[in-house]
Amino acid sequence: MNQPELFCPEFALLLGALLSFACTAIGTTTRVAWLVSITVALIAVGTSAVALSYQGQPFDAGMYSVDAFSQVLKLGISVALAFAIAISQRQDSTRASARTEVHFVLYLSALGMMMLVSATELLTLYIALELSAYGLYILAALHKRERLGSEAAAKYILFGAAASAISLYGISLIYGATQSTYISVIAASGGSPLLIVGIVLTLAGVLYKLAAFPVHAWAPDTYQGAPHEASVFLATASKVAAVGLLLRVLSMAGGETEHLKTLLIVVAVLSMSVGNLSALFQKDFKRLLGFSAVAHAGYLLLGLLTFSELGAAAAIFYVLTYVPIVVCAFLVVAAVSQNGANPSIASLAGLYKRSPFLGLVLLVAMFGLAGIPPTPGLAGKWFLFSAVIEDGHLWLVLVAAINATISLYYYLLVVKSAYLSPPGDAPAITLSPTYSVTAFVAVVLVMFSGFYPAPVWSMAKAAASLLF
Repeated sequence: MNQPELFCPEFALLLGALLSFACTAIGTTTRVAWLVSITVALIAVGTSAVALSYQGQPFDAGMYSVDAFSQVLKLGISVALAFAIAISQRQDSTRASARTEVHFVLYLSALGMMMLVSATELLTLYIALELSAYGLYILAALHKRERLGSEAAAKYILFGAAASAISLYGISLIYGATQSTYISVIAASGGSPLLIVGIVLTLAGVLYKLAAFPVHAWAPDTYQGAPHEASVFLATASKVAAVGLLLRVLSMAGGETEHLKTLLIVVAVLSMSVGNLSALFQKDFKRLLGFSAVAHAGYLLLGLLTFSELGAAAAIFYVLTYVPIVVCAFLVVAAVSQNGANPSIASLAGLYKRSPFLGLVLLVAMFGLAGIPPTPGLAGKWFLFSAVIEDGHLWLVLVAAINATISLYYYLLVVKSAYLSPPGDAPAITLSPTYSVTAFVAVVLVMFSGFYPAPVWSMAKAAASLLF
């Protein structure tokens, strides 16, 4: 391996996977396994931050690229992993027999995602995609209520297997059109009709990870049926990886982007509309967050469909700031949950009295998802809308604005339940020190990037400049 230091974020996750496996093999307590995992996860965050400026190719040229684009997304993945492991301290929604194995699976999946955003060769990309997916399939099945977890995993696996098969067929068409599996060579080959068809089919697996229409139906069921720590990892890290994967795949089109742009416009509009309209009728809070994720996939696609540096930077900024916002929402889910049950919106009644700090965390999450200042949700949508307007699609911004207005209704319903409904006989909630620190860090990240988005935007622009 040339320049092994370029692989240091991946090495950190590999170390975490090996140590987690060792904890499982020797039968340590869940407390010890969690302490080992959270320690290595924090090391991985630090390593990813240090490696932001690294550039090079640790393997054969053109196969695996370490650059500003991959390193920024790796930082987002490692932060999402650390939050998921922090939330997994409680594990009251995970079946007891699997609680020490959860961290091992989380690390393997995150390792696949890191390799995914650096892969610049199609077979390497596909293997990394499968590595990241298998861990998520397992995690979705580990809910303590076996019937709920089995249903969530079955739907996730069936959708994933179909999307993976279609993507693999698309990759074969791309190779047939260009006689190469290297993305740089494919992008320079010219957009033949066979290549465009191959890219469209390959997008099936990518849009599935993003939970975009029409491969979105698994999201609300899997969010609802997976353990809480699995849901938060699925809702954050996989979205960061999906944006990186989408940008890599779309960059293969070269200058032939009109047909792909039309397809992505249709997918974006339907994702926003289906996600927001479906969320209006949800009573289960995790299921609501699942449909919200579908809607946000539509917003992310607004930046990607422009095939521009501004649009790519806007999508990267949006997904990076989306991570701590969603963590805030799922931390409330884990804290309010009783014996692993999913909280309903009604069960959040009087949350601000039962735990004032947790009420604030929920408020920050809902305002962030709705795009209400001073959260970065507003800046993220502003950047996305600016890219779409620059691309000449003002009507698409109007559609997105209408959808954002619809989403205000169900986000504010959650806030109403927490702040205006009486708590009744619901007990007060006392947060553990770990949950308190995790919530504080997530809120600080949200508010900092809301008041001062420049550092995240600078990283996003540096990453996007390498693609378009």
